[in-house]
Amino acid sequence: MKSLLSEVIFTRFYARVAILFCSLFAAVLGLMGPFFQKEFIDHISGMQSRFHFIQFDNPLTYVLGAFLCVLLGQAFSQLTNFLSMRESLFMQKIFAQRVYEKTLNLQVDTMSGRPVGEIVSLYATDVQGATVFLDQTLPAGCSTLFPLILAPVAISVLFDVPLWPIVLLMITIASFNTFMAFRQSKFFFNFKQLAAERIGLVNEWVQNIRTIRILGWTKHFESNIFAKREVETNNRVMMVTNGQIMNAISSSITFILNVVALGTLVFYSKHQLTTGELLALLWIVGVFLTRPFRQMPWFFTFAFDSWTSLKRLEDFLSTENNKTPALGSKTREQKRDEKFALQVHGLNLVIRNRKILDDINLDVAHGEFVAIVGEVGSGKSMLLLSLLRETGANFNFYHLGEKNALQISLDDVRGQFAYVPQEGFIMSASLRENVAFVYDIDPDRDTMVEESLKLAQFDLSGERVEKGLATEIGERGVNLSGGQRQRVGLARVHYHQAPILLLDDCLSAVDVDTEQKLFDQLLIGAWKDRTRLLVTHRLSALHRVDRILFMEDGRIIDQGTFEELLARSEKFREYTTSVAKEATEKNQSEASHV
Repeated sequence: MKSLLSEVIFTRFYARVAILFCSLFAAVLGLMGPFFQKEFIDHISGMQSRFHFIQFDNPLTYVLGAFLCVLLGQAFSQLTNFLSMRESLFMQKIFAQRVYEKTLNLQVDTMSGRPVGEIVSLYATDVQGATVFLDQTLPAGCSTLFPLILAPVAISVLFDVPLWPIVLLMITIASFNTFMAFRQSKFFFNFKQLAAERIGLVNEWVQNIRTIRILGWTKHFESNIFAKREVETNNRVMMVTNGQIMNAISSSITFILNVVALGTLVFYSKHQLTTGELLALLWIVGVFLTRPFRQMPWFFTFAFDSWTSLKRLEDFLSTENNKTPALGSKTREQKRDEKFALQVHGLNLVIRNRKILDDINLDVAHGEFVAIVGEVGSGKSMLLLSLLRETGANFNFYHLGEKNALQISLDDVRGQFAYVPQEGFIMSASLRENVAFVYDIDPDRDTMVEESLKLAQFDLSGERVEKGLATEIGERGVNLSGGQRQRVGLARVHYHQAPILLLDDCLSAVDVDTEQKLFDQLLIGAWKDRTRLLVTHRLSALHRVDRILFMEDGRIIDQGTFEELLARSEKFREYTTSVAKEATEKNQSEASHV
């Protein structure tokens, strides 16, 4: 991957060159002001100076020249800042877009190793931090470097004194500032890292606050946030203290430089100073170099800080999706069969050296209703996500009807499916918008939305939605029960007519009567002609499907109808017994709390 630092430097390189020249002009004009002042003072005092920059008959011309130089110098300085900020915003847009695209591209098994807080931190901190090179480091560096180069030369030419005392002092100051700035950058880096970790904890706390409160984990969970905040605060105190030390030293540098410059004149000057020359010296050392010396430590600080943000962005952008290596097909080469809506052969998935799915072979006919069952961790949900190409699974053969799913885009693959996760996704919007999955949908579509909700057994008159389809649903469906969220998800699937439905335990939160109605009116009613794959732990559903896939340790170990599996598979009988026992214990527990 191309270095982000090189992109910051060379993208629209003409603009970087313009920034350099603007800053150089600002420095040159800033130095010309003292020369005009020198000439003016020497002219009106009648003193003869050793070096004349320019001569005019009218002394007011020198005043006007000094004024224009200072004014133009400030104008070019502001133009430098403007161009730097514009280029910074331009690069921020590029980096933000790249982070956005990378986030969308990363698969679920890759994202599982990265907390949400890290992604938020990249957007909130590092995208802006990476472009500090442009809006802070580059203009600060130019407005520091050019004056520090030109000022000693001007002093040497104007007063005919050696450069080494002033240059030696500048090198000493620069070395100390570099050390302090590097120390400051470490505090900045810790600040960003700790902030990202705290944001991750707070995000998890906000998303699960109700569960945390119910389980009595509030105090323990919040103590982790407070502990992280305390570490972050201590780091900030050290960061501010170090910054104040740098500011204090930078503010006193010009006084020390004045002493050194005057001392150099006393010991090394070969001619008598004029009043104008002395004023020019004090202006150069006491005014012109004030800003560069104050900016110098922050130039290094911003440079180091920006470097850390660039490295964090590069680390994220270089993240590759987990990809299961081809393990070789255990089946003969397959050809597409038109009667199948879905054909998968040789599907393997390995995550962190652990085999999650092992040589899955699956053919599902058009309109077939298939249930996928197995113990927790057997790979059921990962199989559905792999069909969506949301994992790094490897396929020997994968067709969706007439399309080779390995040769078409992800959007085309996912356009063939409707997916309902167990928890369901609810956005903070109206009920109408949640079903249609479109903001500001035209109410003219209400008839279709209502039909979808009705088939999903979501009765507007009895579900505590006072404003009907216009009822606002809180963030993450906080105003809905688990069963309601699942039924809204089912209504959404019906509203969007995808040919293949992936239903991941989407009936787990509904009661038995509602489940019966959902099967009768939706799953084997309105959806009878659509291809359906249902992950479930409900035994009551198994006798109503066309076929059952029984999974264990990432493999399909048996398949058939409910009666066939009960008759021939001891493992399946053990599984159904354990599921029935868990359901009975759950019902008894709920009854005891009524």
